[in-house]
Amino acid sequence: MKYDKELLKTVHGSHEGIDKQVYTNSVIPLTDLKTVGRRFMGAGMSQSYSAIYWQEYFVESNRFEYIVELGSQKGALSTYLANMAAITESYIFDTYEAFPYPQEETDGSDIESRTRYNGTGHWFSREHEGVGHWFEKMAEISPYINMHYENVFDKDVFNHIGENVKQFKTYIFCDGGNKLRELNLYSRLLKSGDRIAVHDWNIEIHPHQVQPILDEFGLEYDEPFAKSATELDTWIMPFRKK
Repeated sequence: MKYDKELLKTVHGSHEGIDKQVYTNSVIPLTDLKTVGRRFMGAGMSQSYSAIYWQEYFVESNRFEYIVELGSQKGALSTYLANMAAITESYIFDTYEAFPYPQEETDGSDIESRTRYNGTGHWFSREHEGVGHWFEKMAEISPYINMHYENVFDKDVFNHIGENVKQFKTYIFCDGGNKLRELNLYSRLLKSGDRIAVHDWNIEIHPHQVQPILDEFGLEYDEPFAKSATELDTWIMPFRKK
């Protein structure tokens, strides 16, 4: 059978701000594995390759039954965690993105909220390497994969996550526009053995900010994975409910 060449597209990652053919004429350095902002599976990623490596061992070691990502952005990490859920059939995955559409595709009423919560609108933007077009198809296929276009600070979202935390061993990954507030809000839902982690550690969120939250909700740094995350320069910090 001869394939249809018209199926092939060049729009994905075509935005002028996206790096292209970065190592066409140079050797890829090992340090690139720790560089945040590379693509993964062709999708834009606000993580590093070392962070994906870390997530693989963290998830497998803990055998979570429910994983929640707060803040999908372009969606490379979302797609990775979703595929793991569907392949293993060992956990249910929820990802939340309050601003999935590019700003120019909205009526402008969400501009203030976008500014407050760092809403890029890149989820459905092919030019920015967004995955939304494919992620929705995966969610249709698999009962283990779910996406939600809602604000994680809404009561209905909090209640939905809460009712599932009660029945599943849980891991919540805070990577939205206000990670400290996300940590503070969702830490109260955790039961003993559950995990919650923040991204942009020591970049946007710092030890002195989280300590009162750890004290209030009985959390501790999740070793040895906390040390591993630091040594791999993942910008991730995990915490464990005592």
